[in-house]
Amino acid sequence: MENVFQKILTEIIPLRPSEGQNKVMPLNQALRKYVEPGLTLHLGVACIPPSAIIYELTRLFRGRDPRFTLVALGLTTLYSLWVHAGLLQKVITTFMGDTYPSPGPNPIFQKALREDKIKVEHWSLLSLVQRLKAGAMGLGFLPTRSILGSSMESDNREDFLVLEDPFGKSGRIGLLRSLNPDLSFYHGLAADSQGNTLFAPPYAENLYGALASKRGVIVTVEKIVSTDFLRAHSGHVRLPGYRVLSVSEVPFGGHPSGCNVHGVAGIQGYSVDNPFVLELRKACKRRETLDLWMDEWVSACSDQPAYLKKLGEERLTTLKEKSHPDSWRDELETVRPQIREDESANAMERMVVVATREIISRVKQNNYRTLLAGIGASNLAAWLATYLLRQEGYEIDVMAEIGFFGYLPRPADPFIFNFSNIPTCKMLTDIPEVLGLLMSGENQSCLGALSAAQVDRFGNLNSTIIPPNLLITGSGGANDVASGASEVLVVVPHSPLRFVTQVPYITAPGHRVKTLVSTLGLFEKMYDQKEFSLTGVIQDGKSTPDETIRSIKAQCSWDLKIAPNSMTIGLPTAEELALLRLFDPQKFFLTEST
Repeated sequence: MENVFQKILTEIIPLRPSEGQNKVMPLNQALRKYVEPGLTLHLGVACIPPSAIIYELTRLFRGRDPRFTLVALGLTTLYSLWVHAGLLQKVITTFMGDTYPSPGPNPIFQKALREDKIKVEHWSLLSLVQRLKAGAMGLGFLPTRSILGSSMESDNREDFLVLEDPFGKSGRIGLLRSLNPDLSFYHGLAADSQGNTLFAPPYAENLYGALASKRGVIVTVEKIVSTDFLRAHSGHVRLPGYRVLSVSEVPFGGHPSGCNVHGVAGIQGYSVDNPFVLELRKACKRRETLDLWMDEWVSACSDQPAYLKKLGEERLTTLKEKSHPDSWRDELETVRPQIREDESANAMERMVVVATREIISRVKQNNYRTLLAGIGASNLAAWLATYLLRQEGYEIDVMAEIGFFGYLPRPADPFIFNFSNIPTCKMLTDIPEVLGLLMSGENQSCLGALSAAQVDRFGNLNSTIIPPNLLITGSGGANDVASGASEVLVVVPHSPLRFVTQVPYITAPGHRVKTLVSTLGLFEKMYDQKEFSLTGVIQDGKSTPDETIRSIKAQCSWDLKIAPNSMTIGLPTAEELALLRLFDPQKFFLTEST
């Protein structure tokens, strides 16, 4: 009997270095095997966009009119390849546009929508993730606070239902129909041969799309590893192999996006290739230049190894080196000569500083504990306020929608999801936790700060579309912030095109928007009024307050109310300006324009 026990202990019980069915195959082979025209495809982002898959599917289906429906949190610059190549008939997303160095419309997306080449369903970040989560859970719907009161509520009425909370706690709530794509694609850090896949936080949308997909998941990773390696990093394994159809080792599979390896040893990270993104963004301005770009970087590169060879070893080595947590110091030294200490503040800088002061005032007045800002000038104001509050001993945790919590932004790069900020986070999580719990949950105490393309007298925001078909970008997390934060402050440069009587599309409803800061003035909803009143005139060092008020009224599309005791707001201090310029030394957001 002892021999039986010994045999079990030596032959059956021991762990095997690698387990399960071997699903490793070249990416091209996997896509040819599992992808077919007409499918609803989900491009997931749990830490790194599946860029190599975007390239390979472009090679396979360009010119074949596959009529895919695409589900993706956001269609940023690289996704323009699919739209330009005619791969898509419909898009379900929260954002369509360029993001780096500053957000803005993408001409390829705009042209496709204007010419009715694609149909677009607009959602918010949280609501789209909740739809995928419902699909993963096998539920027909999930409730939400988002979308209510926006144009998305009516536009998506086939997939969104409004009713009163049957238990009487939440009042009016929305029900989101579950979403189950046919096939999902993800890029992870590492996987074993069975497809159990490891991701590094922040997890953004997490793996709900993978678990909701009807057919399964095609995975690419930086490195295929043993099951023993995954056991040693089991806290980062998010995708079980039984859902995976194939796994392919594709180094630099997220390029031109970066690869964060925070907390995972043995995998090489790399930074975002910003010059590459800017080159592609420039190419998107004209059909002919994007054709040439695609011929060079997609058609002429037969696969990922050929693509990496074209990038060159020197460039790849530099990207690896820049993934170091302190690489921002070298970047700052490079751009620091551009920072002028003696230069007077421009209109954008004055606006951001006034917004900073208002954030500080609101935090102190209402004892807010967290701060969530959108991309752009509002984000710079939140960053500046965080450090100035910290100097005064006020604790405030800054959050970013994809899963950053309690971070302290590093200088040099103002992009909200800058990898240099990740090591400063107190917690790394995902969109549902940040937007659904920490910002808008039961015990939240959060001030939101947003930018927008347009704002009206009620504080409604538009960043989606100017009807009938002029695409701006989309909600991203803006609707979720406006729907869930305790209070919202908005930062919008002043112009007649931006300050409108009524926005033509409500991306985010204005009922929680209490404060508006422009390049000319400060506006507040006084005494619980629904409309803004001008309460402060921003000094520019040249104009009198009366002259500025006349300019404000001339550039405002509604009959603006002027508070009887409106104040004159002083110029930025030297410290405020210096700190602000360290965050945006190249003036991506601080250029004086509307």
